[in-house]
Amino acid sequence: MVWQKRHHGTAALALSVCAVLALIVAVGCEQVSTSEAPTSIAAYRQMPSASRDSYPTHSIVQINLTRVQNPDLTVQERINSLELVEELGLNDRVALADLASMRRDPQTPRKLKVAVLKFLFRQNYPDLISFAVETIQDPDADPEVRQLAEEWVAQNPVPELLASIVQNWAAIRNPDEATENRYRDMVQKITRQQWDGALLSAINSPTFDARGSALEVLQARIDRKELYRRIMAEPARTDAIRAVQGMLEQFGYLPTTREQFLTTVIIYKVRRDMLNDAARLSIDWSRNHEYQFNIRDFHLLSRLSRDPLRANLTRTQLVLHIGKALQRRKHIRHKPSGDADYKDEFWLQVEKLSMADLWNIYLLNEMLSRPRVQVSLRLMANGDMADRDSAWGGLVFYQNGQAEAILYPPDPRVKGDDLVYHPTRRLVTDSRDSLCRFIGHFEKVDNADRVGPTARELADAENGNYYGLILTRTGADAFVAHYYNPQGVVASLGKFPLR
Repeated sequence: MVWQKRHHGTAALALSVCAVLALIVAVGCEQVSTSEAPTSIAAYRQMPSASRDSYPTHSIVQINLTRVQNPDLTVQERINSLELVEELGLNDRVALADLASMRRDPQTPRKLKVAVLKFLFRQNYPDLISFAVETIQDPDADPEVRQLAEEWVAQNPVPELLASIVQNWAAIRNPDEATENRYRDMVQKITRQQWDGALLSAINSPTFDARGSALEVLQARIDRKELYRRIMAEPARTDAIRAVQGMLEQFGYLPTTREQFLTTVIIYKVRRDMLNDAARLSIDWSRNHEYQFNIRDFHLLSRLSRDPLRANLTRTQLVLHIGKALQRRKHIRHKPSGDADYKDEFWLQVEKLSMADLWNIYLLNEMLSRPRVQVSLRLMANGDMADRDSAWGGLVFYQNGQAEAILYPPDPRVKGDDLVYHPTRRLVTDSRDSLCRFIGHFEKVDNADRVGPTARELADAENGNYYGLILTRTGADAFVAHYYNPQGVVASLGKFPLR
């Protein structure tokens, strides 16, 4: 049943043969007006027995189906009719298809769309794959609709839904028992395997697009050693599983998030020739300095291990060298606020800093001390200050035996935000094989009230699994630098000149 607009703007209903009863219902020799038909559950329950006997149920259903699609009624009136249709039962597939089409109609009010979708899920209407995917992927979906979508999937296992289900499952933090069991049940019915075996098989499948999410789910629910064993026993059919097995074998490392998983696969595919050298240095740090490998450290380890001019400094040597350099320098301390609250003195944080952190700080301190870099940073600071639409930033790489900063333009699609650096997709991709990201707080000449990373910048580093460097202008000819890691540890590198 479809409503069509006439040229004069009124609505006319195109009726099926069955819907003629919506205008006049003939019962024996007596005709009953549609105005007497109940249009809500309450009205139906208040009908006298005699009226119910003279009013066939299918007639009431057809009349109310017509009302559901009538745009001249209020949304609540249409929902009331839909609820009555559900109360009385509907076995007409054509009518169900008409209701389903309302979900795609931009003229259908949102509240009515939600009510129709709930109705269709409860009716176990078969053609709901796209709606189920949308609902499961939408973080703002109505909780009742989401649960109905999950229950529908459990009753109608569709292999194409597996990736969406796993992605949504991974995104739920601390699910309750009912939710957890529902997701396990959906996976098992779709795959006809136990949920954990199904996810391992999915990671090893060339056609599965949510491998990182699957690994996140497994990490949170299976003992680490047991998961190591099962992954290593899996016959590799994809680069993804080969990458995870390779990192386990050489570094004893298993990515714990989707971001780490993606970086692991990329590094394994494009930097395989560097794995052995990086692994040897990682093992040395682990034995001597209580270091635990993370994929974000691969860039540093792989370049240091291949640099014949760099001495393999111990942790004590690094701490003493950094401490001596920072002691000679003036520091402008972070001011605790509602935005972010942390201590940034190096000596207060040194026990929380890993060997990778210390080497990063050592190399960044060298880089920021070079006059050539200080000249480039003045140009950057002036350009950023003149740009009122965006903040500026970039990446630091280990090149030719030293840290080098490369400016990456902000995302041109985001305008009017001068306080937050919005990276492009290219930066995110390149950052997977870099020392750290850097961001300028250069929107004004004296920006001492914004020294150090903000709460958002710290959260982004945690979510993206990367190290960061904040450069803040504190005068016409000076800036201060703050290093931070994904664990939220911040260290001030002190004040430098702008040349």
